[in-house]
Amino acid sequence: MKKIYDFVVVGAGPAGLMIAKELSAARQSVLLVDIKKELSKVHRSCCTMLINEPNTHGETVRFVDNDLYFEKTGITVKYGHPYVKLVKSSRLSTGGNKLTMVNRENGVALPYTKEIILRNLLEESLANGVDVLTETAGIRAENIDGRVKVTLRDNHTRTLKEVWCRACFAADGCNSQIVTGLELFRTRKYFGSYRVASYFLDEVEYPNWDSWITCLGKGHTPWGKGQIYMVPKYLPDAKKGDKPILDVFCGTPCGLPAKMGLDWFLTEGPFREWFHNAKIVHKAACVLNFYTCIMNPVEGNIVVVGDAAAFIETYCQSALMYGYLASQAALKVLSTGKGYDEYTSFWRESFEYCHPGEIEKALQAFGLGRLEDEQLNYIFSLTNDEEYAGYVSENTAGYVMQKAIMGHIDQIRKERPEIAAVIEQHWKSSAEDNVHQ
Repeated sequence: MKKIYDFVVVGAGPAGLMIAKELSAARQSVLLVDIKKELSKVHRSCCTMLINEPNTHGETVRFVDNDLYFEKTGITVKYGHPYVKLVKSSRLSTGGNKLTMVNRENGVALPYTKEIILRNLLEESLANGVDVLTETAGIRAENIDGRVKVTLRDNHTRTLKEVWCRACFAADGCNSQIVTGLELFRTRKYFGSYRVASYFLDEVEYPNWDSWITCLGKGHTPWGKGQIYMVPKYLPDAKKGDKPILDVFCGTPCGLPAKMGLDWFLTEGPFREWFHNAKIVHKAACVLNFYTCIMNPVEGNIVVVGDAAAFIETYCQSALMYGYLASQAALKVLSTGKGYDEYTSFWRESFEYCHPGEIEKALQAFGLGRLEDEQLNYIFSLTNDEEYAGYVSENTAGYVMQKAIMGHIDQIRKERPEIAAVIEQHWKSSAEDNVHQ
């Protein structure tokens, strides 16, 4: 490791690797830093689905020749591995009733294997001459006399190192240490934190291989809080013709053990018969901090990219896009002295959670799990035999769900007026009400 680089990238996820690849391809010296030992291995819980709804986060992404193609940005990211086409996205009550969104032509989402994307980007970055420092945390970045001093900490020895650069990119995720030390962090509002545990399961007796499943209701966990998600996907070593496995997630408010909730769901939950013979082939976990977006993701020559600037996440595809655009902005600054304003404007305009009211709407869909199981079973019994056009999208699925449920509101008022009152009030609930459910 040198003491001076053109650029330092903290975080080797999709955004950070894209930045490192692009800047090194432009013959810039780049140091890539990450806390992991093996950069392409994924130990954080991650759904990793291509959200193929047009104009998601300002971009439309699809598979072309088995690679990710970004229609507006014009970039292609290498993939070359099996992926799953899901045609349904269902909210499932404890009684087995559903509210289902469908897109049979294009799919509601296309789960792919994140490790393959990371591996390909890492290989390209190394071929370009990027220096990599693993098992090291980026803990602070400071603007000093037109340059940036980055402080790093070795995971094992806990010793500190300093490196200087023209610009530093904070691409170290939603729990970014770099961001917490910046002035722009003071502009954020904190809602709460969630623990997530997930298992990749083989040999499950699962009836929903074409679906993204969200289990809503208190009876899915032992405490009556949190949510369960299920998504089919392929392992990194999968070959053409192999069957996908099932990735099952349990998310709980911090203070409740997500792994305990996941184990309980698999052995005691209402759909435990699906998992009698299941074998765990991989485990993952994470902690998610719920903050409002950073509206101005640039402070001096420190650029915050992807999840580090977002409400929860940007999806892997958008982390790639914002990483690419951040790298191009930095190169433009080198040649013209300007470029970060364009990046900031695109971020504000394209990332939906930067828009007023979007966080509340998304969390209202999430927060339906606050209703009693009997209430949700009744509501979803009305939608059980219906299908609604939609995608797996945090920003539009809630609207589809609200429209579907409210389409039955006259019947609910007549048959169950107490539930009608609850559901009508729910669409006015705050983000804080729903994030802690």
